[in-house]
Amino acid sequence: MFALLLIISTLFADSSKTEVGVLGHYGESTYAIEGDRAGGFSVQAASVHDIDSVSRVFGVASYSWKQSHGNRFVENADYDLLCPYLTVDTVGGGLRSETYFFRGGYRMRKNHIAWYAALQFRALQSYRAVDPRPKNKVADLRVDAGIGYVGNRFTWMAFAEGGRYKQNNEIKFYSELGESQIYHLIAPGSAYTRFSGSKKESYYHGFTAGAGVAMLPLHGGWMAMATYRHLSVTKELHDNTYIPIGRIRTHTIDAMVGYTAEAWQAMLQGGAHLRRGQQYIYGEAVNNTYTLLTTAQNYSENGWHIGAEGSYTWALPFGELTVGALMDYNASNTSCPEPEPRWQALYDLLTEDVLTTGAVIRYEFPITKRLSWFVEPLADYLYYTNTARHTWQAVLRTGVTF
Repeated sequence: MFALLLIISTLFADSSKTEVGVLGHYGESTYAIEGDRAGGFSVQAASVHDIDSVSRVFGVASYSWKQSHGNRFVENADYDLLCPYLTVDTVGGGLRSETYFFRGGYRMRKNHIAWYAALQFRALQSYRAVDPRPKNKVADLRVDAGIGYVGNRFTWMAFAEGGRYKQNNEIKFYSELGESQIYHLIAPGSAYTRFSGSKKESYYHGFTAGAGVAMLPLHGGWMAMATYRHLSVTKELHDNTYIPIGRIRTHTIDAMVGYTAEAWQAMLQGGAHLRRGQQYIYGEAVNNTYTLLTTAQNYSENGWHIGAEGSYTWALPFGELTVGALMDYNASNTSCPEPEPRWQALYDLLTEDVLTTGAVIRYEFPITKRLSWFVEPLADYLYYTNTARHTWQAVLRTGVTF
């Protein structure tokens, strides 16, 4: 929600700005899906440029590289979006991932009317160099647009988005010692027995759609936002033909209210989500062709979250210092078949409630009239309340603005 607020706020900022930075991060975890430790780096650039008093272009681009160690169970990228229809095994291992991200668009503001259109694309690949060797390729494309009324104190805006999501998940073995078993989950702790071991390639595809409204202050004051988003993704197994085995649908509603002033801002946010999973059930295969018998809802999850965040900025004799903090609690209630004994640990991980806390400090130092250098250390900590597991990460980001 806060990321979306920043995106829309740049449409009405008083002046254009460009920021280029690089960051490095390292973290440790007892949350087995993400590994026991991970590190990496990212290069980022963001710019807002006024063509004239009416037109503005904006863009963000980044490249990220990550190496994790000790991952268990899940062999997918974006597992939180695709749960429970995941590809898993009992071996696991560290993963490397690369992410390319771009978002750009155009905004026009004339008299009291403003509108914008933007295109966003995320490409990700994750892989492992030892057996089992997953190779995940993600393509996530979104288009969004909005129109609003600009008053003397506030901007009221309505916006909508739509997009396509795809992921190819392929697992290969090169060892002469044999292959480990591959499983395809139909619930957080249950595998589709019929297809376990024989299918090593899967394909996820779906769409996302959403809409929202926002009230943003022009020079400080109250702000509010409400959004709705729907995600539908189908998992297919690929052998000689594509066989859909499950479809997950997620409905998410979020709301935020806050206040921003010259030196500080604070906000409260919360939301709820409904996830429903549908399993495809087949008859006997004839000539590698499967006859669909029926579909049945086999997974249901109702969740909610609530949180708060804020920041304060001090003007120093040389530059300015900003301190920010956030806290968020996510909980859910899951209805699905009882987990199989071998997947009990995975079930516990995928159905966890989690408390997230974070803090950031940013110091920006002017070098020339237009050029500034900044350094930005930040840290976050996730505590999983059901099993007392945790994840922490420390990040150092630095760069220039002009």
